[in-house]
Amino acid sequence: MDEIITLNLGFTRVFLLKTDFGFIQIDAGLKYTSRRYFRLLKRRRINQEDIKLIVVTHAHSDHVGALKKIKTASNAKVLIHEKDRDALVRGIQAEIVPITLVGKCFKNIIPKRMHLYDPVEPDIVINNEYSLLEFGINAKVVHTPGHTSGTISVIDGNGNAFIGFTAHGYPQKLTPESPAMAVDLDAVFSSWELLIKEGVKKLHPAHGKPFSVEVIKIILEKKDRERIS
Repeated sequence: MDEIITLNLGFTRVFLLKTDFGFIQIDAGLKYTSRRYFRLLKRRRINQEDIKLIVVTHAHSDHVGALKKIKTASNAKVLIHEKDRDALVRGIQAEIVPITLVGKCFKNIIPKRMHLYDPVEPDIVINNEYSLLEFGINAKVVHTPGHTSGTISVIDGNGNAFIGFTAHGYPQKLTPESPAMAVDLDAVFSSWELLIKEGVKKLHPAHGKPFSVEVIKIILEKKDRERIS
């Protein structure tokens, strides 16, 4: 079985990382995609109870909408950063700040019902780097703020980073780039620099296809040149 399994739920991709004890899941998708999620698990012959931990990259409904149903079915623990915890336990969106025209248009057309989800009480709340060795995998969670204040990413021992909406890939844009929504764009770029410093080789966004870390290196280098000139 692959060490990384991608479950394409349409708008959002959910990732499963194989561990010694089962799977770690990253994000949960929109509320209405839960049936598709369970169907994909069955197709992969993965038992719901094999999901031991769900890492929430941030508290937006397209990442936590189905979390309550999945947690109940699997009895998995839920991990989130303390800065997005309040939104999760209240069942509301963490702050959404569009920074591009696409982001502004998208925010305006999203039905209000899609902003709501069932509240979830997390089992693990972090405020710093967090090792996942206790769950049977050489991986860690790092704080990568910018899209939201509490956005986190998972980095495994093979140089893969699962980044939520810290950047996005094809086909969200013709080229991978910074998110269309961010509470702090400078923090996004600082988070990119952290991922590079951590030795990440490949980025796996929740929206769009995976891409090489070289892409964000080029974008950061370009921004540095523009700042100097």
